[in-house]
Amino acid sequence: LLGLSLYFEDGHDDLDDFGFDDYGSECDGIRITAFLDAGQDNLTPLGRLEKYAFSENVFNRQIVARGLLDVLREFSDNENDFISVMETVARMSEDGEPTVRAELMEQVPNIAMFLHESRPNFPAAFSRYLVPIVVRYLTDPNNQVRKTSQAALLVLLEQGLLSKADMETKVCPVLLELTEPSSDDDYKIEAVAIMCKVVTMLSKDTVEHLLLPRFCDLCSDARLFQVRKVCAANFGEFCSIVGQEATEKLLMPKFFDLCSDSLWGIRKACAECFMMVSNSTSPEVRRAKLSPLFISLISDQSRWVRQAAFQSLGRFISTFANPSSTGLHFTEDESDDSPSEEEQTLETLSPLESNPVQEQGDEETQTEPLDDRADSPPDSPVLV
Repeated sequence: LLGLSLYFEDGHDDLDDFGFDDYGSECDGIRITAFLDAGQDNLTPLGRLEKYAFSENVFNRQIVARGLLDVLREFSDNENDFISVMETVARMSEDGEPTVRAELMEQVPNIAMFLHESRPNFPAAFSRYLVPIVVRYLTDPNNQVRKTSQAALLVLLEQGLLSKADMETKVCPVLLELTEPSSDDDYKIEAVAIMCKVVTMLSKDTVEHLLLPRFCDLCSDARLFQVRKVCAANFGEFCSIVGQEATEKLLMPKFFDLCSDSLWGIRKACAECFMMVSNSTSPEVRRAKLSPLFISLISDQSRWVRQAAFQSLGRFISTFANPSSTGLHFTEDESDDSPSEEEQTLETLSPLESNPVQEQGDEETQTEPLDDRADSPPDSPVLV
């Protein structure tokens, strides 16, 4: 609240009109719920809340939104008053001023934690009043409001406050709608990013039945390279969650396409998640398909892709080790002359030692694809 004193620096003379009559020039801050105190209007506390929550003055509405947690604490002892406040919150969420909506959304995680700790009927109240606000703000026309709702959604998931039913019936359908081919580009890119973040907090069944088909489609988005790049960066997480069968049947073809994408930033992202993908496949697929694919990355024309692949080489080789062992080591079975899986892996990758990567000219004279050049590290050469 200390920052509020700066906010009021030029206008504290008028605070009596706003209900903040306990603010003084020598105070470091104010009590946000001061507007609930008895004044000259003869209104009840709930009546004053209603008055300032829907005031024509944007400042009043912002302060009410910022103080919603304290307001709920004031009225939490009475069930009827609590319901009235929650209904006021729901109405305030439709405010036409983006700053009010953003202020309100910033308070939602704190309000949810308070309700979780103090209300026996938390799941019902949270699902009825707050979840619809979070979901609706994911499609808000204001960028700041959308970003705030995305951050709030992640916090709610991390804290385990969103139920499986709400995720499946309210959140996921909106993410799927925003990632439709016909969706606005900005909305689509944001939705893909948030979908890839929430997937790590969902169950395998939810991911496999609701999000996996759309993720596969997004990996092949030919129009927006930003979408493909987000998919490539999060490919390993999807593989880890859905397991071996779905990875080999549905995701592997998409991974091959991404590894040969025309933009080097996408291929680099594939190299960085290669170990997680490898861990989600069978030894046969790992040896027969992923090893040649990895060689193509480690021999890539872009030095940034090669560098990422070399950095992932040890981790990729470690996925061939016996799962029961504590570390990577090679064994020789005297009764079996067939090479071990690790030996076969090294044999597959051995051409890299005898045939080092052939540079395609001086790296500083090579030109990367235009759209992907922005992904180049800061010290990368710039052609002039």
